[in-house]
Amino acid sequence: MYEFLRGEVSKLGDDWLVLDTGSVGYRLHVSRQTATALTVRSQAQVLVHYHVTESAQAFYGFATTIERTLFRRLLQVNGVGPSSALGLLSAMPPDELARTILDGNLKALTSIKGVGKKTAERLVVELRDHLGELSGPTPSGAHGAASNDELVQVLVDLGSAPRQAQKLAQAAREQLGTNADFQELLRHALHAGATD
Repeated sequence: MYEFLRGEVSKLGDDWLVLDTGSVGYRLHVSRQTATALTVRSQAQVLVHYHVTESAQAFYGFATTIERTLFRRLLQVNGVGPSSALGLLSAMPPDELARTILDGNLKALTSIKGVGKKTAERLVVELRDHLGELSGPTPSGAHGAASNDELVQVLVDLGSAPRQAQKLAQAAREQLGTNADFQELLRHALHAGATD
């Protein structure tokens, strides 16, 4: 329904902002990542998610496409609401969150405020095999071999620079073989990128 809002950031908090679009000031709930990417009185285009329940309506704002895509995917996990999803996105950058879920790192997930053991386990079980969906359509090889272009695109969507993504994808294929599972290739590339 709403794709983005464009205007001036008139107020900014740790987890919210007011965007003045000229005639309307929209209050948006945002992650710490988005809040730190913006400044008061700056012009901004903020991607939005409009969330409606029986008792409330709210706008959630995002500085990047991958952050909004992750937010929407997190909402599909049983027991994760908008506040919990924003908490996860505030705790770590999108690529680090994806890596944590891929690794099944329950300790790191439960260290995030508001995330208990059961929620962490659901995140891993429900998202681990669908990480490709976090950057758009599931790669055709999500459960088997995938093209190098698909792997590069997912890495770029998760925050790698295009050249770096190319390098990481190539290194993963050389290490694991051309017919390796997409999730294994992605996990290897993300780990290599974290140590560069």
